[in-house]
Amino acid sequence: MSEKPVILFESYPDFSGSPLEIYNELVKRGYDKKYDLIWAVYSTFNEKTNYKVVKFHGCNTHEKRNILARTKLIIDSNRYIQKPRPDCFRLHVRHGFPFKYCKGYFDSIGYVDAIITSSEEIKKLDEKIYSKIKDKLIITGMPVLDRLFSKTDLYANGFIKELTQSDKKFNKIVGWLPTFRKHRFGGLQVGKVFRYGLPVIKSLDDYKKLNAELEKQGILLIIQMHHAQAANYEKLPKMSNISFVSEELKRKYSLTTHNLMSAFDGFITDYSAAYHEYIILNRPIALTCDDLVEYSRTEGFCCNYLEWIKGDYILDCDELIKWINDIGNGIDRSKKERELSLHKIHTYIDNHSTERVIKFLLDRKVLEII
Repeated sequence: MSEKPVILFESYPDFSGSPLEIYNELVKRGYDKKYDLIWAVYSTFNEKTNYKVVKFHGCNTHEKRNILARTKLIIDSNRYIQKPRPDCFRLHVRHGFPFKYCKGYFDSIGYVDAIITSSEEIKKLDEKIYSKIKDKLIITGMPVLDRLFSKTDLYANGFIKELTQSDKKFNKIVGWLPTFRKHRFGGLQVGKVFRYGLPVIKSLDDYKKLNAELEKQGILLIIQMHHAQAANYEKLPKMSNISFVSEELKRKYSLTTHNLMSAFDGFITDYSAAYHEYIILNRPIALTCDDLVEYSRTEGFCCNYLEWIKGDYILDCDELIKWINDIGNGIDRSKKERELSLHKIHTYIDNHSTERVIKFLLDRKVLEII
């Protein structure tokens, strides 16, 4: 391996999120000629990839120590990478937004030179969370959201055909990203534990009624379960207008979650920070919050949920079906209220956040102009 200085990237899943957007922009500008652009991955990583990688988390090898000795810039988002030397610059680009209160995780961030955020209001929340390093926050917007502004054609490469196992064309596509309630490993529970791992779906009859309305409206519902969710949903039968997407299928078609989100005509979530991301598109959002009281007691939030999180609040399957009917008929009941949250969460409603991050690094002379 060469002795060029290193820019070290970290994300979860690997090769994703804001680090990937920054990586791609640096390659586009030719920085891969001047630096080794390397991804830090788990010690168990064994996939074939065209990226340069170093097995990092969970190991202490000569290769890892050599790379850290040459690292000039760290860009991490989820599994923290601590600075090996004072002259190494660490930019933390987040994995989501300040929403659920995870004190132990926030407190273990260590020393950073800068943390990106998305608005003055979000910065105020961040200052409470990262009280010891609150002077490091910079408002650039989130690079990962740049991808949302280019709507992905999910039919073009055969993704929808393989996902649905049919040649059917749908009038609209709705996405559903629920957060986990029962962890697949260790049994951690937050909020209610739903029979199939899906809020508001209390029975197989609910599931069938939902599919019937989707079929009536010509809408495909794509559900991406949280990676930590216990696999109760696998007991659900195949339906004509409901499909579960896996990480493996996304990788096969070189799609990220944000590629999928860009294609959604409406979005269903609950207490996931994905809300803060999708809202930038100003499209309809349904919020399945039927266990809000229980979830607040167990996980807790960094903000007042009902003040910050605006959309169509959904408490049972019948309300979800009515919302699907609205989507089919082009009705967006919560648009005005949701726009208040949109402008509270995002200063920049554009696809230039990656450029602003690169400009910051150039202005701070972390990167040289090439």
